[in-house]
Amino acid sequence: MKIGILGGSFDPIHNGHLHMACCAYEAFSLDQVWLIPAGHSPNKDESAMTPAEDRFQMCALAAKTYDWLYVSRLEIDSNERSYTYRTLQKLKKAHPSDELYFIMGGDSLDYFDTWCHPEIIASLCRILVIPRDQFDVDRMNQKIQELKERFCSDIRIISCRKYPVSSTRLRNELVRGNLPKEELAPQVLAYIQEKHLYGVK
Repeated sequence: MKIGILGGSFDPIHNGHLHMACCAYEAFSLDQVWLIPAGHSPNKDESAMTPAEDRFQMCALAAKTYDWLYVSRLEIDSNERSYTYRTLQKLKKAHPSDELYFIMGGDSLDYFDTWCHPEIIASLCRILVIPRDQFDVDRMNQKIQELKERFCSDIRIISCRKYPVSSTRLRNELVRGNLPKEELAPQVLAYIQEKHLYGVK
């Protein structure tokens, strides 16, 4: 089975994340895509993040629309720091016969070589890159070539429409009392309202 892996804080999950999942699913004929909300992120202040259970529930609600989209508790139920290489090692151990496809945005590709153990990540999966506005394709191809030479990695660019939206901007919108209905799944927005997340009343 071909499994796509899309990780992130998903704070909140938005239509841009779902767009990334759909693009990868269609472009590489994946059997499933798994959303993996971050647990103990090494790069973010957890005290400033929405509780993991709420982020998981928002992902679960967003995934219901797609029969091939699943949500994993692997990171949020772990006491370890949520490093991508650890997550992929656990997934490969649990699913040794499956092919793993790690999905990332083009902005993350720019500093992939600074991640914790990028060589392990490259050895465990094929990396699928979604272009972002601030990262042009020529620059991406140059970076991919550099990474291939350093880590013997298999990195592919997914050709799809760019979706300019960020969780940070959406959180700011929600805090100001705006409801970005076009960028959040209706069931996710309903959950945010029900739980009064991001200051929504």
